[in-house]
This record gives sequence, structure tokens and C-alpha cells, in this order.
Amino acid sequence: MRFELLESVDHLDVGRQARGHTTISADTEYFRGHFPGYPVVPGVMLIEAMAQLGGRLVQVTVRTNTGRAVLPMLAKVDRAVFRRPVRPGERLDLVANLKAVSDAAARINGEAVVDGRRVASVEIMYALIDLTDDATAVADVDARALREWSDRIYRSPTHVAASHE
Repeated sequence: MRFELLESVDHLDVGRQARGHTTISADTEYFRGHFPGYPVVPGVMLIEAMAQLGGRLVQVTVRTNTGRAVLPMLAKVDRAVFRRPVRPGERLDLVANLKAVSDAAARINGEAVVDGRRVASVEIMYALIDLTDDATAVADVDARALREWSDRIYRSPTHVAASHE
């Protein structure tokens, strides 16, 4: 199953907010059992989409402000609310607002919207794995791969539409 859920980060205001989107494909694997005859995006996938957008915001904010490459790892999910089902073919617009960031953690508020109506919201906390630190808990070969991935995301115009100078 593919877990890169963002199609695009449409706007990124470093230290403040990111906006992105994805269109829910009808051929997504989880629809086979969730639910037959009435496919609905699982709530956990909505949280993951908001977490991925928030993670990009945190990653770019930390890199821009400190020069550190970090891997934001989901650490805590609070106040998840699901207001209506999300169905195949719908465009999911996502917003992540940065609430706090420190050397070791960050927190965002996320929102998912379909056709101008909020369908889900969540508060997410990330633990920040430092990919620039020699003392990282990640093995050297894994850290190298993660740094390369982080660098691609940081530079990618399809993942960061706004300037992050």
C-alpha cells in the first residue's frame, strides 16, 4: 500500500502554515474492505494525510530556521474529529498550522476539507529525529537515505510551492 498521500503542497509559509491537497482515487486498496458497496476513506488515513502535510511544514521550518535536517515522526494524536465520510473521487484540501517547535518536538493543528466543508481535524505532535547529528539513533545507511529523501522534499517544487527563503 502506498503511504505518500499528498499530491502537492500548494502553499508553505515557513513557521506558520502549509496548504496541500490530494484526490482520493477509487482504486485505492483500502476501499475493498472499507466498506463494500459504500467506500469510505478510513479516519486513520485522513490523519496520516494531515500528518504528512504538517511534517513537511515542520521539516522545512526547522531546515530554514536552523539548517538542521529532521525527520518528523508521529508521536501523539489528540482531538481527532471526523465530521463526515470522505468518498472516492473527492478532492481533499489539507491545512496544517504550526503551533510549536523545539529542538526535539513540534506540534500542528490539521484540517481536512472537501468542497469547502471541514470533514476532519486533529492536533498532532511530532518527535524530531535529527538527521544531521552524528549521534543519531538511526543507522548510518538509513540516515543517509533519509537525508537524501529530506533534501529532495526540501528542494522539490511539487512539494513546496511557496518560497521558503
